[in-house]
Amino acid sequence: MPCKIMKNFIIILSILLSFECFSQITNYNFSTENRIYNENIKTVRIHPENWEIGQPVLNLYSDNRLLFSFDQIESQPEVYYYDIIHCDRNWNISNISPVDYKDVFHELEITNWEDSYSTMVQYTHYKLYLPNEDINLKISGNYVLVVYTLNENVKNIVCTQRFMVYEPLVDIIGDVSIANVSDYKSYFQKVDFKINKKNYRIDDPFREVKVVVMQNFQWDNAVTDIQPTFIDNNFLTYQYDDKIIFNAANEYRYFNFNNLEVFSENIENIEFKKPYYYIDLVKDKNRMFDPYSSAEDINGKYIIKTNRFGNRSKPEVEAEYAIVKFRLEMPNPLSAWTVYLYGNFAGNQLTENYKMKYNPESRCYETLMFLKQGYYNYRYVAVKWKDGKNISDHSFLEGSHKQTENDYYIFVYHKAVSDNYDKLIGYKVLNSVKK
Repeated sequence: MPCKIMKNFIIILSILLSFECFSQITNYNFSTENRIYNENIKTVRIHPENWEIGQPVLNLYSDNRLLFSFDQIESQPEVYYYDIIHCDRNWNISNISPVDYKDVFHELEITNWEDSYSTMVQYTHYKLYLPNEDINLKISGNYVLVVYTLNENVKNIVCTQRFMVYEPLVDIIGDVSIANVSDYKSYFQKVDFKINKKNYRIDDPFREVKVVVMQNFQWDNAVTDIQPTFIDNNFLTYQYDDKIIFNAANEYRYFNFNNLEVFSENIENIEFKKPYYYIDLVKDKNRMFDPYSSAEDINGKYIIKTNRFGNRSKPEVEAEYAIVKFRLEMPNPLSAWTVYLYGNFAGNQLTENYKMKYNPESRCYETLMFLKQGYYNYRYVAVKWKDGKNISDHSFLEGSHKQTENDYYIFVYHKAVSDNYDKLIGYKVLNSVKK
């Protein structure tokens, strides 16, 4: 009997500690978006293990894992801890207990780290696999990974990264086509799809189901709160002429600096000024009125790789960092627009760190980025303030063409009356070119 009482006490104590850990994190004023709060932290990424350009989406019932990683630049290695927080379909922190969605009752430390090798810029590379032996995810939905340091028991948040866990409870059938409304035919792509709910109970689709459609995993132009256009016993149909449409934009610009001894395509100059390499990209031009030109891209993502000294086996610790100069030619500054550098390396976010400044001497919008060697996709996004919010335009400086190859991601969330969290019950990737 005493053993049983002690066992129950330990369980209750573990739960209380879990609540305490959770409250300490969530009391901080941090964003559930992808954010970096420490300037020494670079190249923050989360993707499927062994698939560098994959998206951070995990099947709840699979044995697959996500790989999260980052570099700490030119400073003594820190001890980093992490926590995982469940969010609702709108990326607000869920009103459920941590014990409902994860098996962990202690402080979690990132223990897998390695110093850079033969690089001018010294850094420490940290990585973390999810799930792992210390933490197991129990339910589907939206999640935020929070990385922090401890200083006299005060938690200082370093970065946050979103990821999703889905359970394949419904099938999604869909297609991407050219928009058939006359105003959009030349520049927009339309997504139509059906949700097969034959083997899954949904009592009130209009209230219980929320669908999110994203282009190239871009948060700023996602289509949300979509209602079905038709419902029958087996399917929820979503087929609109002008609602689930996306500006097709253009193929991403790109550059490759895996070899610092060679000027590859789109690189104008490479110079070493101790302790950094400086790279000038070829001046970019406004592509709004250019005809469509097919180009192989990876839809805004990037790949870390290096050919330095023949080192190719471990680019995560052998790749060099460099200061890269981006320039967009413009005769005069845009009066109503702000220009941002955009891509997966920027977290697909329009933040202050990626805002470009106009240089009247060079007549260019310019910015400097501290980037790790590799192959990068990027574009320039124009943003203006309208109706009390920022409106982003991916075609204003890039052009828009119906032929552009884009990926579209469909997420289906469900919350029945009896549920206390939003389940992610379906996930599908469609491509505008590959059928």
